[in-house]
Amino acid sequence: MKYLFPKSIKEALEYILSEKDSKFIAGGTDLIIQISDGFIIPQVLIDLSQIEKLKKIERTEEGFKIGAAVTLEEIASSKFLPQCLIQGAKSIGSPQIRNLGTIGGNICNASPCGDILAPIIVLEGELILISPYGEREVPAKDFFIGPKKTILAKNEILTEIVFKKLFLNERNSSFRKIGKRNGQTISQVNVAIWLKKREKSNEIEDIRIAVGSVAPIPLRLEKVEIFLKGRTINQEILKDALKVIDEQIKPISDVRASENYRRMVIGSLFQDAFKEIYK
Repeated sequence: MKYLFPKSIKEALEYILSEKDSKFIAGGTDLIIQISDGFIIPQVLIDLSQIEKLKKIERTEEGFKIGAAVTLEEIASSKFLPQCLIQGAKSIGSPQIRNLGTIGGNICNASPCGDILAPIIVLEGELILISPYGEREVPAKDFFIGPKKTILAKNEILTEIVFKKLFLNERNSSFRKIGKRNGQTISQVNVAIWLKKREKSNEIEDIRIAVGSVAPIPLRLEKVEIFLKGRTINQEILKDALKVIDEQIKPISDVRASENYRRMVIGSLFQDAFKEIYK
């Protein structure tokens, strides 16, 4: 197998055009398993981990952006990123996995149970995709089209994820998950919430909610957001919100959990995450 180390995005795009049967790789924590198991057999791997532009977390006048080759550990140990993103990164695998795995790889792997996906959706991340033919910007919620499937074209690279300043307050968001064990677990269900409330009235001024492992793709719960927006929350309203959640999700039974179990625990996770930030 041929292994290439481009030093720029331009060079990586040249490789993908010239090298047939090639795949991009960064941390490789998912891709190497797929290759080892024989699910894919590329002849060429194009390693993006040496491209400096893809390895930066930057504040900007408009907000902040995260390069696709930034590791999960760098996100987990950040001092200024939104809490739901930090919590999601911390929940993934072991320290060894987090030091190898990248945010771009987690997104492009597109597993419905990916613990970065719900956070980037509630934070309204915009994915910057670059190919030899141009650049496009795609909302995170529109990137996923099925389990392990995205709109990413073969010749495209996810270069960075861009977020607005509105979402930068680290105390306005939360993430929760549940799995079969306490550590290094794959999510059976996860949920991320971002909200903004009016301080004097405690009404919810704005809110975003996304869940994973309860549908073929990570799911934005817009009907629940509409139900909660403008309300001052009490336990009765939360109970009614759980009914709206149950109507929106589409869980399946698989080796990790049953449909009924997922429907049961999503309510507890939602309430736990919500109460962390609505005080």
